[in-house]
Amino acid sequence: MVESPKENAYSRSACAECQRRKQKCNREWPCNHCQKRKVADKCRFGPGQPSPDKLGGKDTGRKRQLSHDDLTDSGESSPWDDGDSGFEALGYTASHLFSGLTAPERRVKTTAKKQRQYFMDVASCPQLARALQLLPPRPYTDSLVQNFLNNVNYHYYIIYPPSFLDEYREWWAMRSDNKPLGLQWTCLLFMVCACSAQYTDVELQRKLEVDLGETTQKLTEKYHNAARELHSVIPVGNNHLLNVQSLLHSCYWYKSEARFVECWHVLSAAIREAQELGIHQEAVAGPMSEFEREMRRRVWCVLDTWDWQISALLSRPMIIDRTDCDVGLPSLKLEGYTPSPLLHMKLQSELITKLANRFGLPKNVVAPADVREYQSIIEAWMKTFPPTYDFEDADEGGDMQRPWMVLHRHYLHTMSFSMLLDPIRAYLAKPMTTDSQPDELNIRSDGIDYSLKLMGALYGFFDHVYPRDAKFHFVLFCIFDTAAVLCSALMHDEDTSIARRDDILGAIDGAVNMLRRLNTVTITAKTSYEILLRVSQRVTRASSSSTSNAAQGNRYHRKRSRLEELALTPPTISQSQAELPISGDPGSVGSYVPYGSLASNASPPSQGPPVHAATPANPLSAAEGPTGYPATSGTGYPATSGGGLNMDGSVILATPPVNPLSMNGYANPGPYLNMATPTDDMPQPLEFGNITQQDLGDLASLWNYESLNLDFINPQGPV
Repeated sequence: MVESPKENAYSRSACAECQRRKQKCNREWPCNHCQKRKVADKCRFGPGQPSPDKLGGKDTGRKRQLSHDDLTDSGESSPWDDGDSGFEALGYTASHLFSGLTAPERRVKTTAKKQRQYFMDVASCPQLARALQLLPPRPYTDSLVQNFLNNVNYHYYIIYPPSFLDEYREWWAMRSDNKPLGLQWTCLLFMVCACSAQYTDVELQRKLEVDLGETTQKLTEKYHNAARELHSVIPVGNNHLLNVQSLLHSCYWYKSEARFVECWHVLSAAIREAQELGIHQEAVAGPMSEFEREMRRRVWCVLDTWDWQISALLSRPMIIDRTDCDVGLPSLKLEGYTPSPLLHMKLQSELITKLANRFGLPKNVVAPADVREYQSIIEAWMKTFPPTYDFEDADEGGDMQRPWMVLHRHYLHTMSFSMLLDPIRAYLAKPMTTDSQPDELNIRSDGIDYSLKLMGALYGFFDHVYPRDAKFHFVLFCIFDTAAVLCSALMHDEDTSIARRDDILGAIDGAVNMLRRLNTVTITAKTSYEILLRVSQRVTRASSSSTSNAAQGNRYHRKRSRLEELALTPPTISQSQAELPISGDPGSVGSYVPYGSLASNASPPSQGPPVHAATPANPLSAAEGPTGYPATSGTGYPATSGGGLNMDGSVILATPPVNPLSMNGYANPGPYLNMATPTDDMPQPLEFGNITQQDLGDLASLWNYESLNLDFINPQGPV
C-alpha cells in the first residue's frame, strides 16, 4: 500500500491547502508548498480530505475527527466493515470470522478503525480536575514542552512536532473557555511533561524547583501518575492514536527510571491499543489521508522495535505476533529533509523484520551456521546506513545544526554491535581452550571483537549523554552487560589463550569507571556499579598472575600520563565549528524552539560562562497567552568530535583524545580523564562472597546473568 507519487500525481487534483490558497500544487504528498510552510500534516488529497460542509468550513483537528468517521464506502459496504454493528460490536473481528476461509474470493479486507477522543467537562470528572491542579501555570508548561521538543522527543521521535504544537495551543484555548477537554490528548500532554522533567538542564531544573517548590523527580512522578490515573477514566472502546502515543511515552518514562518490567507491561497495552485500531495491518478499505497512514506506520515502527528489544532484554516472549502483521514502513517524507529524525527507528524495524522472518526469536540462533548467517544479515544492514551514520567516516557536517543526529549516530552504532553480540553471548560463557572446536573458537574471537567495538562505541555514547541525559538507561545497562560478558569470557578461558586480554581488562576498567559516575542517578545504576565492581574484581584477580598485575599497573600509568598530556594541549576552534544553525531550517532546533546564539569568540567551558545572545520569542505561546518565556539554553547535548555545544550552551573546543586502548579506531572522548590510578582513589576490593538476590535487587529481573555462567552469582542463596 505504499503510494507511488509518480503513479498518482496525475490522477488527483491539487491538495486542499493549495486549492484554498490558489497555488500550483505538484500533487505529491506532502506537496511542495505544504512542506515549505511546515504544515505537511494538513496536505490532503481527494476523498481523504474532509469537505468544508462536514466540518463547518474549518479543520477542527483531533477534537472532532469526522472526516473518516462519517464517510462510508457505499460501493462495497458489508456488515463486517462497520465496527459498531454485528459481531464486531461483541468483540469479534472479520479476521476471526473468516480465519478458516482461504479462498481468494473470500479474502477479508482490512478497514481503518474509528478513532474516538473522549471529551469531558472538568466539573464532571474529578480525575481530570485533580490532574489540572497538578499541571503548572502556562509559562512553566511551555518550558517543559519546549524542552521536550528540543531534546527529549528526538530520542525516539514518537510525536510529530508541528501538529502537536497546533493541538497544544488549541487545548489551552479550550481550557481557557471552560470547554470539554479530550482525555486522550490531556493524557499525552501530562506524559510529555513527565518525560521532559526527567531530562532537564541545570537552568531549567533550577527554575522549576525554585518556582514550583518541588524537585524535578517529584514533579515527573506526579505528572506521570496523573496521566495514568486519567487514562483509566477513558471508557473501553474509545481507541485513538493518541492513546498509543501516550502509552509509548509511559514506556519511555519507565525505561528512564530503569523500571523495565513495568515498561514491558505498558508496552503490551500500547500494542493492544494499536491492534484495536488495526495499525498492525495496512488499511485497504475506507478513506484515510496520507498523513494518518504515515503516523500509523511511524507508531507501529516504534512498537515493533521496542517489542523486540525490551522482550529480548528481559528474556521474555515477544508481544507481537509478526505472522499477523502486514504494515509498511513509514516514508519519512513529512520533515522534508534527510535524514529524518525517525530514520534510526525505521532502520531497526527493517532489520528486525528480516531477522524475525528468518529466525523467529533471537533465542533460536544457536548453531554456528545460524550465528554466521545472523552476523551476515546484520553486517549487510550496517552497510546500508547513510553517510551521516557511517561507521568509518561519518558525515558530521550537520551535527551543529541538528544535534540529534549525534545521538542517533551513537545509538545506531551501539545497537548494531549489541545485536551482533546477542547470539554470541553463549559462546563467550562457554569454557574453551585452544583444543575447542574451530567454529566455536572463531565465533568467540568475533564475540570479543564485537564486545570491544561495542565498548568503544559506548565510550562516545556515554560522554554524549552524561550528565544531562544520565537517565538514558540503555547506555547504562549496555555498559554493565557488555563488561559482564567480557568478565565471563575471561572466567571461562581455561588456558589463558583468549586474544586481546589487555584490551579486555582495559574495557572492563573503563566500564567500572563509567558506572561509578552514574551510581547516584538511580538505584539500578548504583546496583549495577556495585555488582560489576565485585564481578570484575573476582574475575580479573582469579585470571591474572602477578606478572599481568604488574603489566596492568604499568598500563594504568602510561594511560594516565598520555591523557594528562592531551588534556594540557591548548584547544583550538575553527570558524566552521562556531557557525550557528540556520534560522527556520526544518529539523534544526531553531525551527521549533528558540536557539541560544553563541559568540564566535566564546571561551572553553573551563575558562568562563558562555555568552548568549538575546532569546527570540517563544513559538509555543499563542495569541491568547503571554510570549517570550525563556527557553532552555543550548542544544541539551554535550559536544562531539569536531566541536559542538556543551549542556549549558557553551562551545566545546577540544578534540577528544585518542582512545588509549586503541579499540579499532573508536575514540574515547572522556571517561578515562577522571580515572584514578590503582594507588590512589580506586575503591578497596570487596568481599568475594556469592552475590545473592538481595545484592542484585531489581537488576535480577533485568540482567540475564544465567547465560553468563558466573558460578559465584547465587540468587537463591541466603538473603
